[in-house]
Amino acid sequence: MYYFLVNRTSGKGRSVKIWNEIEEILKEKKVSYQVIITETKEEGLAFLHDLIHSDKNISGIVALGGDGTIHEIMNQLIGTTVPFSVIPTGSGNDYARARGISKDYVKEIEKLLQNDQKKIDLLEIGDRHCMTVVGIGFDAKVADEANRMKWKKWFGGLAYILTIFKVLLTYKPSSVKLTINHEERLFEKVWLIAIANHAYYGGGIKICPNASSDDGKLDLCIIHSLPKWRLLFILANVFEGKHVSMNGVDYLQVESIQVDSDEPLFVTADGEMMGQTPTSISVKKSAFHVIS
Repeated sequence: MYYFLVNRTSGKGRSVKIWNEIEEILKEKKVSYQVIITETKEEGLAFLHDLIHSDKNISGIVALGGDGTIHEIMNQLIGTTVPFSVIPTGSGNDYARARGISKDYVKEIEKLLQNDQKKIDLLEIGDRHCMTVVGIGFDAKVADEANRMKWKKWFGGLAYILTIFKVLLTYKPSSVKLTINHEERLFEKVWLIAIANHAYYGGGIKICPNASSDDGKLDLCIIHSLPKWRLLFILANVFEGKHVSMNGVDYLQVESIQVDSDEPLFVTADGEMMGQTPTSISVKKSAFHVIS
């Protein structure tokens, strides 16, 4: 039995329209399925909680939604062997982008029904887990501002780009102490820190181009010690991942990191607000089952 969770609000309501077309494909192929179309996050999570504690014959949980929907579902499924997949209908879709899941839902349903499974790594941050990227500092502030804007759902990734310029007007870099694999390092004038399990965040920004979810490592990108105009030049190259060799960018692979700053910095995971520094992030190897 496949269970489909459809976020009615995702993608300006597009997810329900797509689900109606997917349902016809499933009926034609005589696939056993159930669907819940949710109005709120809490409704979907309550259904999922009851499901994974009652049904032992789950072929897969499939979300129609964006990265926020995926983040919540993944944190419910962690610790189980229930496989997960997604049909991307959100504004960012960075998890789907990194895993090569297209918006061609006809093709993706064909792949889904083959039910090839694998385990992937996750980021562990406090008592939560993250699929894609933990952002700290400037990028986290941008994500927070973008999430507050009512017009985000209409502009998708463009909302993130527009918000960059708004935040840049007033944002000031900070001094940060990073404990990387138990070794302390100090960085001055830090603009942003990205810790990645997948390459993308912010609706297609390739912040950690070498990140892989099956290597047991976290990719760490630190942008620091730059004037504001130079930061803009680097950000212009981030979209294609060409920034990692530039002056003012440190790019490392680590297994754990502790972040302490001279003043609290915003922290996001999968684009969702996680709080502020200090914070610790580590890799949880082969922790999550996905339909690949």
